[in-house]
Amino acid sequence: MEISKDLVRKMGELSRVKLSEAELARLEKEFAELFGHFSSIEKIGAGGERLFYVTGVQGSLRPDEPRPKARGDADAIVENFAQKDGRLMVAPKSLD
Repeated sequence: MEISKDLVRKMGELSRVKLSEAELARLEKEFAELFGHFSSIEKIGAGGERLFYVTGVQGSLRPDEPRPKARGDADAIVENFAQKDGRLMVAPKSLD
């Protein structure tokens, strides 16, 4: 990636940071070194090899089967409400 003063200036504008000419020059150099370092990672690559997992365990999917909810499940939940109005939970006022 080509790093230029215009790119650094644009990054400063997006970050809402005012940069002097000296800061632009310094950051241009630092960003070029930083992106150069990360571009070296691309050269390493995996070379098409399979990934190796230390645990040796592969994930398994559970069957996704819907369960019908019994009316008693909802009643048990309503019974646990601290305050209720019929089947509705009464909660403290949170907005003025």
